[in-house]
Amino acid sequence: MALIEGLNTAQKNAVLACEGPLLILAGAGSGKTRVLTVKIAHLITELQYRPESILAVTFTKKAANEMQERIAQLLPAEHQGRKPFVGTFHSFGAFLLRRHAQDIGLDRSFTIYDQDDQLSVVKSICKDFELSQNFKPNLIHEKISDAKNKGIAASEYFENSYGDDFDETVSKVYKEYVKRLQAQNAVDFDDLLSLVVKLFEKNPEILAKYQEQFKYILVDEYQDTNMEQYRIVRALAKNHRHLCVVGDEDQSIYSWRGATVDNIRFFQKDFPDHTIVKLEQNYRSTKVILDAANHIISKNPNRIPKALWTDKVKEYPIVVSRLDDPFSEAMQVLRELQRYQSNLDEVAVLYRVNSLSRSFEEVFVKFGVPYKLVGGVGFYHRMEVKDILAYIKFISNPKDEVSLLRIINTPSRKIGDGAIKHFRELATKAKLHLAEFVWYGSLVAHDPEFAMVMVSDEFLLGIQEAGVDIFKKYPQLFEQLGKAIKMSFDPGIDISSFVMSVVETVGYKSWIEKMASTKEEIISRYANVQELAAVAEKNKYVGRDGLMKFLEDIALVEEAKEVTDEVQGPVRGKVSLMSIHAAKGLEFGTVFLAGLEEGIFPHNRSLENPIQMQEERRLFYVAITRAKEHLYLSSSRKRQLGSLMIETVPSQYIADIPDKLKVEV
Repeated sequence: MALIEGLNTAQKNAVLACEGPLLILAGAGSGKTRVLTVKIAHLITELQYRPESILAVTFTKKAANEMQERIAQLLPAEHQGRKPFVGTFHSFGAFLLRRHAQDIGLDRSFTIYDQDDQLSVVKSICKDFELSQNFKPNLIHEKISDAKNKGIAASEYFENSYGDDFDETVSKVYKEYVKRLQAQNAVDFDDLLSLVVKLFEKNPEILAKYQEQFKYILVDEYQDTNMEQYRIVRALAKNHRHLCVVGDEDQSIYSWRGATVDNIRFFQKDFPDHTIVKLEQNYRSTKVILDAANHIISKNPNRIPKALWTDKVKEYPIVVSRLDDPFSEAMQVLRELQRYQSNLDEVAVLYRVNSLSRSFEEVFVKFGVPYKLVGGVGFYHRMEVKDILAYIKFISNPKDEVSLLRIINTPSRKIGDGAIKHFRELATKAKLHLAEFVWYGSLVAHDPEFAMVMVSDEFLLGIQEAGVDIFKKYPQLFEQLGKAIKMSFDPGIDISSFVMSVVETVGYKSWIEKMASTKEEIISRYANVQELAAVAEKNKYVGRDGLMKFLEDIALVEEAKEVTDEVQGPVRGKVSLMSIHAAKGLEFGTVFLAGLEEGIFPHNRSLENPIQMQEERRLFYVAITRAKEHLYLSSSRKRQLGSLMIETVPSQYIADIPDKLKVEV
């Protein structure tokens, strides 16, 4: 029982409640990660659960890694080397689908399309269907993703919609989108969940296998689950009913990406014999901040009552400022920053919409304040990284047309739409999809003897008859791809070296040198390519299976999307600039919450919708509970809206905080 020493009473109750369904309502800063990790260690060391029989799922790779490290530290030597499955929902989905790909009509080498890839498919469909420009591909894609998260299949979409022209169009595109991903042996992130649900529903013997394997299931950040995620854990826990969900309905802020706070109600309904444990003692913030947070969130209806408290003795009033304009708002932050010269890493400026960062960036650059902007272009979304990954995806999966179309003329090979159309015609003659024709054709062009081993006689004959002239016309494309594809089948190939071999084979470095505008850009872009190889080196991926694992791990990375502006200044550390959504799960000694005006926060899209207004209030609750000691709330009397400068009204949330907790400056 030494594991639970140092836990408070509620935390101990949460750890020790191991029979049947358990709902842990964990308030902000209440130590839920510690509870989860100690609970897993308790299941293994005290209750003799095999580590392999425990499944713990959370929402970011960073959080999963932290849990794994903490669990390893808690387990005695005899349990080291055997690990519970700790990962994200999507990594768990990929784990299952790789093992049962054929049961859902895929090859195990399937590609996981990121958001850019998915949007490319939707745009292609919209173009082929000659849709009106009024139907925006990104909005259609959002509707498809939302439907998948709710478990609505393409065939069911129209009957579950409003039935207007836009929904009819979405239904049509959705059906074609599913067909094209299937044809390209690809899945999107939503499929990593919805296809698992489908796998379990259509193959009860497979579900039974994993029900037997995973005897205890834990879900972190449960308030952020969508319906498909809940269906997965509910199915797995149906027999043994050892399901522990940990969350806080007051921090449910992701409805726009499919999360539903109603899953807490569904859990209570589906598991009526559940136990509830509330974690209300906060270890992060002062009493003033917590009292303000409790007042704010208490105005939301139909929540399970919970009140955060702390035994901290330090008290600082919440500082409220009403400034003339965004520049004055940023200057006010600058003046207050003089107090924190010793550690700017403990300071964050948060805002509801990303566009509000501009005035702070301008002021910080002008006065030499180091800062980091969180929410910029992430590493795996940089052009050169996506290009090389597209090569490797195509090499790994011969049906991946999205990746092929990205690389077919990168570097430039004078292959335009006309040539691609000709490729398609030849592919049809060879009874292949475009990507298959180029993949198999590359092997035929590069090494006919190796191609005979890899390609069926029928396809080989068709490719040779259809494509011999085109192989001669574009030798650079087919020779380069053929060489890279052949290398990828070497069972001992080191994937880090393979990445750089692809870069060299296709002449990518030379292309960067030609297209970059400055020497610094050349160095930066090539350094990113080398960093991609370093990722493979770090994880020691080897062989064809290592190639697929490399791509899968990258696809599942939850990027921080952090871009740091390297501004030199006289003080140590960097101030963090980020949206409130990006700040979820973080904490700072001092938080400046800017742009507190009606129409910005709460957002004008939510003002007429009671459900969305509840989420806006939860978002404000999340924002202020990021602060440990000092909290500043500011608004601007005037705000630029397009070409107009408008007068603003202070956010209603400022008035909701009792006067005794705040001071106006």
